[in-house]
Amino acid sequence: MTPSKGAARAEALLDAAEQVLATQGNANSAMRDFAAAAGVRVGHLQHYYPTRADLIRAVMSRALSRSLDRLAVVTDTDQSLSREESEHFIGVLLGEQDDQATVRLYVEVWAIAAADQEVAVVVRDFYAQYIAHVERAVACAQPDLDAADLGAAAQTIVSLLEGSAILRSGITGRKSKASDRKLVDTLQYLIHGS
Repeated sequence: MTPSKGAARAEALLDAAEQVLATQGNANSAMRDFAAAAGVRVGHLQHYYPTRADLIRAVMSRALSRSLDRLAVVTDTDQSLSREESEHFIGVLLGEQDDQATVRLYVEVWAIAAADQEVAVVVRDFYAQYIAHVERAVACAQPDLDAADLGAAAQTIVSLLEGSAILRSGITGRKSKASDRKLVDTLQYLIHGS
């Protein structure tokens, strides 16, 4: 099914917003910069996304959807999660860090959220959904884990992944096979409990 003209325009606006955040950064993330990157007037952009927070919420929602789509093969099941399957799951999560533009997008959104309460709400909602998704994967590997421990494991996994993004993305030049192996082993432990 072909998307409507309006839906296609909204996607193009989100593409432009991602590019501005990933290349120009937070300092240039005013609505006029997003509109210029999309080749539209500010009023046209605001027809689809009235505020910067609305635009960033849509960018984050789309980024989350892309991430969750990639993980669905592993996490959208009620079956037990083997170590091999969780290794694939971890590989998909870490693979997102190989794209510097994606990492830069997240870094910039975190910076915006630190100063903008509306965007902070968007970021909190994003991570609540992301953590819930990781909880489902951990629950498949450890079905008897109580809710508190399940939540703690998922939050720790997400914390390790998000923190490792800076080192693994090339921003710091610290990515190594040895540290990746330790990271994967640690994540496997958190997923499987042993």
